[in-house]
Amino acid sequence: MKYFLILLFLLSIQVYSQNLVPNSDFESKFDCPSGLGEIDFAKGWISPNNGTPDYFNDCSASFNSGTEFNKKGGQIPHSGHGYGGIQINNLHKNLYYEYLETELTSPLQQGKLYCINMYVSLGNSDCAVKELNAVISQNLVKSNELGKLNLPFTRLVSENSLTDSLSWICVKGVYAAKGDEKFLTFGFFGNDEDFIRLRVNPKLDSSFYTAYYFIDDVSLKAIKNSEDCNCQK
Repeated sequence: MKYFLILLFLLSIQVYSQNLVPNSDFESKFDCPSGLGEIDFAKGWISPNNGTPDYFNDCSASFNSGTEFNKKGGQIPHSGHGYGGIQINNLHKNLYYEYLETELTSPLQQGKLYCINMYVSLGNSDCAVKELNAVISQNLVKSNELGKLNLPFTRLVSENSLTDSLSWICVKGVYAAKGDEKFLTFGFFGNDEDFIRLRVNPKLDSSFYTAYYFIDDVSLKAIKNSEDCNCQK
C-alpha cells in the first residue's frame, strides 16, 4: 500500500509539472532561419493571421536571424539556441499585429487551473506594452487580416516593466479551463492605452506605436492553486 501511495503521489507531481507547449524553447527546427518572417522553421509554431513573426537561432549565418546580434536588436536566448519574435504596430489605426500560435500536446481539462508563462525581452522599439496576452481556444485561431485579433484573452503580467531590452522578463497569467482547449495563441490584444512611449521621434506621427518582443521558454502547466503560478521554467 505504501508503494502504491508513493506512485500516486509521483504521478500527481508529473501531471501538475508537465508543460503542454511543444517546442516551448524554439529549439526544434526544420532548418536554420536566414531571413525575417520565418517562424515556420520552428517546429510547432505558426502565425494565426497574415503577420510574419520571426525565428532566431544561433545556427543562422545571417544578421537577419541570428541571436546575440540581429536586425531586431539581438538577445542571447533565455535557454538553448533559439527564440521567436513578434512585431506590434499601430499607425493611426493602420494596425499590424503579429502573434504566435501552437497546438498543445493534450487538451485542457474542464475546471482545472493552468499557469501560462513565458520570457520576453524588448527588441528595437519606440514603445513597449504594459502586458502581453494569451488566448486559449478549442479551435485553431485563423485570420486573413493583419490587424489586432479581437478575442477574449488572459493577461500575462510581470512585476517588472516590459521595457527591458537587456534582460529576459517573465510574464505570467492563470487560466481556468472550460474543457478541451487545444490551442495557445499569444501576443498583444489590448488597447492603445496599454502602450508605453519610450522614445519620441518628432518625424513620426504622434499616434504611431511600435513595439518588438523576443519570446522564449513558453509554458502552460496545470496547477492546484493560483498561487502556484510562478516563473520557473
